Amino acid sequence: MADLLGTALSVGNGLSSGSQSSSDLLIDAFRKTKQAGIDKLKTKQSTLEFRQTYLNKFRSKLEALTAKADGFLADGAAATFNAKKISVSDTSVLTATAEAGATIGVGTLKVDRLASNDILVSGKKNLADPYAFVSTTKSIVINGISSDVTFDSGETNETALAKIAAAVNGNTSSTVTATVVKDTSTTARLTFTSKTTGAATQVNFTDGEILGDIGITQAALNPNSATRTVSTSTDAGYKLANYADLDSQIQVNGVQVTRDTNTFSDVVAGVTFTLNKAQSVSDSPLTLTTAVDTDKLASSVIQPFLDTFNDTVRYLKSDPTALRADPSLRSIYSKLRNLINDPVTTAGSGNPKYLTDIGIKIADDGTLSVGNKDTLKGFLESNPTAISDLFTTSDGFAVKAKNAISNLLGTDGLITTRTDSLKSQITLVSKQTTSLQKRIDSQAESLRKEYTKLQEIYLKAQGQFNLLSGFSTGTTQ
Repeated sequence: MADLLGTALSVGNGLSSGSQSSSDLLIDAFRKTKQAGIDKLKTKQSTLEFRQTYLNKFRSKLEALTAKADGFLADGAAATFNAKKISVSDTSVLTATAEAGATIGVGTLKVDRLASNDILVSGKKNLADPYAFVSTTKSIVINGISSDVTFDSGETNETALAKIAAAVNGNTSSTVTATVVKDTSTTARLTFTSKTTGAATQVNFTDGEILGDIGITQAALNPNSATRTVSTSTDAGYKLANYADLDSQIQVNGVQVTRDTNTFSDVVAGVTFTLNKAQSVSDSPLTLTTAVDTDKLASSVIQPFLDTFNDTVRYLKSDPTALRADPSLRSIYSKLRNLINDPVTTAGSGNPKYLTDIGIKIADDGTLSVGNKDTLKGFLESNPTAISDLFTTSDGFAVKAKNAISNLLGTDGLITTRTDSLKSQITLVSKQTTSLQKRIDSQAESLRKEYTKLQEIYLKAQGQFNLLSGFSTGTTQ
């Protein structure tokens, strides 16, 4: 009896050898018996969340592939397969770019002259000398634009020239830039430079007192002619005698062409020339070669699409377990693989109908690569339309890819319905976990209360036992 009560005492005295009470230990033991149910639900939720994350990322891969497909289907997309490039034998003289409409072939170009800004230079003036006009306002007219200048008393040539330049430059309608140039420490000249290049914007002027004082007159300079007066170290004049020489001049395949700019975009269809410097008379014409830009087409047009397609396929296969466990994913993988094996029925007669026909290789895992660059390059050079048809026509690879993806991502699409289902399942499992945990907590609390009552009964019984034991001992003595 004593042994039994001692054992009960060791359990029921509310203490244990550790930091927890015996009631805590018993409640923990109860919770452990129920933990398997919680763990099972948490594992299920974790699996569902992983699949949800996997599908959401896969959706982003499909959306990226759709964006690439849209690039092939945009207005003018077919023209990208006609990309051209142009090489110049000496790019220090000129550079050139070619558009899709440029004609393939070889030509020549010689740069005789660059377009330049007209410059009108005044006569030399001593800076310290008194200016001719004081305490008055006068006008200066350049290219028909009049600017008023007010001169004060005691004005010197230095201050007067500065005021003239400021008045011209301050006129928002002015087509020239006026600059005071000090050619020595004591003298200066006033220059008027046209703001744009070419003969059409040569610097003309109207005779007047301000200009006359600095040596600029119609009679002296003979403007707007092939025999304009050229400025000297002291006298007024133009930088160039013939105003027509302000235009650039080139020879394209022996044909002389002039423009008021150094950029030519309207001389040869699809080609833009930018002049850098003029050649000497004895220099030979440059050689220009226009060709299909196969490198650009392969690396910037076709390869990015293949890379995005491959990224999608590889990601789909990155989790074999998910692929095996989910029939919908296997279905998607099959659809993507079928895309690349379907013929393009809208391709022109005699043109390639399969991606493999243009040198694209299909690997065992369904990814794509340019396996035969020479075949692809050959088509791009000889028949770029054939390549374009494979991707951009109504039955082309890009259209098929987009349609297949649209069916997957649409409101009733496989990806959409699958992710919606996973979201609902995750919510349900989360609620189940919370509900089960609440039940376990409630049961544990009930057990704690019941055990507390048992402890109270035990302690009361123990007290009575101790009392009886005392009487028994006294009797024995």
